[in-house]
Amino acid sequence: MTKEIKISLAIVVLGALGLSYYWFGIQPSESLVKKEALVKEKILLPQYEKATYQEIAEVDDYLQALAHSLAKEEPFLPLESREIESGAKRVQALLLKEKSFNSDSHLHGKPLHNDMMRILPAIVSTLDAKSAKVCQKNPCYVAEKYNFVTNTTTRAIVDAAHLKVLSVERYASMQPDISLRLTHLAQAIALHAPEVKKALGFTPRKKDITMANVRGTMKESPCENTTHLCVAPTFSDHQKEQALWAVVDLTELRLAAAKWAGLGKTTTPACIGERSLQNRYIMENFCQKENVVEKNGWHITYRLTGSDGLEIRDVTFQGKGVLTSAKIVDWHVSYKEKGQVDLDNQAPSYMDGRSVAFVNSDNNHYLFGYNDAMGCPLFSTSVVLAFNGPQVKPLPQGGGFMLTQDFRNPKWPMACNYRYENRFEFYDDGSFRVVGVNKGRGCGDHAIYRPVMRIDMDLGGKEKFYTQKRLWEEEGSTYVPNDSNSTYPYKILSSTSSQGYYIEPNHGQFHDKSRGDFATLFVSKFKASEGDKDLLTLGSCCNLKEDGVEPYVKDRDSIVNENLVLWYVPRIRNDTRQGHEYCWADTFIDGHGNMQIKVWPCTVGPKFIPLSKGNR
Repeated sequence: MTKEIKISLAIVVLGALGLSYYWFGIQPSESLVKKEALVKEKILLPQYEKATYQEIAEVDDYLQALAHSLAKEEPFLPLESREIESGAKRVQALLLKEKSFNSDSHLHGKPLHNDMMRILPAIVSTLDAKSAKVCQKNPCYVAEKYNFVTNTTTRAIVDAAHLKVLSVERYASMQPDISLRLTHLAQAIALHAPEVKKALGFTPRKKDITMANVRGTMKESPCENTTHLCVAPTFSDHQKEQALWAVVDLTELRLAAAKWAGLGKTTTPACIGERSLQNRYIMENFCQKENVVEKNGWHITYRLTGSDGLEIRDVTFQGKGVLTSAKIVDWHVSYKEKGQVDLDNQAPSYMDGRSVAFVNSDNNHYLFGYNDAMGCPLFSTSVVLAFNGPQVKPLPQGGGFMLTQDFRNPKWPMACNYRYENRFEFYDDGSFRVVGVNKGRGCGDHAIYRPVMRIDMDLGGKEKFYTQKRLWEEEGSTYVPNDSNSTYPYKILSSTSSQGYYIEPNHGQFHDKSRGDFATLFVSKFKASEGDKDLLTLGSCCNLKEDGVEPYVKDRDSIVNENLVLWYVPRIRNDTRQGHEYCWADTFIDGHGNMQIKVWPCTVGPKFIPLSKGNR
């Protein structure tokens, strides 16, 4: 072995150890020397909606106090009397009327959620030269309030003797120490979070908590969700030498995440990022291993892929094969603009990390856009990443359950950021549906979205495909009619048994406010290289004359009694008109002065009904 090869191998080994240390908090020396002594880290993600936490008495009291303050048109929620002494009370009364201090209290005429965080005697390090001269003679206070919507801290220096504001400074993307009220609120959320109780194995008490006011997001810290005010109440078990860190999001008033870690480890900082915990949890539990759901007669294996979203595999119902694989491999996104004459498509263009393509169209227009891949949050080429993990939920209409995964850009719902949901619905009668949901916001109106669904049935390994009663003898494609009079225009049958399914396209009949699929359906002969593993991006994002699957059917191979793959590509137009929104998301200020997100999803995808359950 040459010296160069030895050096290269050493670099690879050290790099792997370093990567393990960075992502998973494992110190190489500990893992090799004290492996048995290490506490295995375990990440927990919340399983309940915000409404669950709003039922906590302390949270409800806080929201009522906030609503009362806004109704009185106060620019911020004042500190409670028990938290401040008489001098600070006078300062707070002054600042409630101080325009310069409260100039960020409204947006477009609507009040924003602001809390006074602290009012304390000013120390020298908080004073500029001019204020320092005044405060040498007179008692001065420093006051800090926090704007939850803009993630901004405002600091004022006040001469308490003359009730005069000496200075006002605003710090964007920075957060203050939290008030006593919010500390108690964080404790209450951590104590009453069902996930925390389950993880601890008992109902905790306030005395079990430490560091309830230690912020979970700080400027230039390892934390990633720096736009929310978070703290990390901690439950320590000294006998087991481990601690449960409960990250509480005070902007959303909910548990954001939790993590078990060893008490002696220095790699678990007080500042824990919700997003970084999610990434590690998702990688360890859904990207690096497969999971199984067994429910209502269904057996489903599932995993998160690098670029093909959530994939289900080896699906059976009451012991019979149903699906070998189903997934959404791409979302094609295209927009129409004028200016074909001036179009320069020679140099590559990029937008928010994506390579943007341009296609000449008609009437002096051009189409531009990109292909969105959904996938694991680490070691993936995807731009739209898994958020939380896959979840099993009951169907809204009853009669079954769904397996669903949320994918989103970190900055969604800002412009040119996207959010998609992969959903598989399983019905108690053996039917199932492959569903794609777009939740906006995208880069604007005039958008066309095309999710590319790959569905590989498992009906004995050999199948036949029909349009009405016509047998397809070779690979091909067809436009799917958006016609409610043609309930089951297609069916796929086993060549070796009586098993088979009608295919019911979506034309708005599934009670999800869909406007229909307007899809193209492709049928190809199975080839492992055509999507059985993670698939590279298909075709052009913008050429509306092609969906990217065309190369898989161009040879017109015989498909009678072959293993078949169905490719279903809906075509969705977004709508941004007020009162008619579709495939769109927007923000608004709610009654508590907080920024909320309104989503108008577009839901597409076909349903598969067993032949014995169909109406024919």
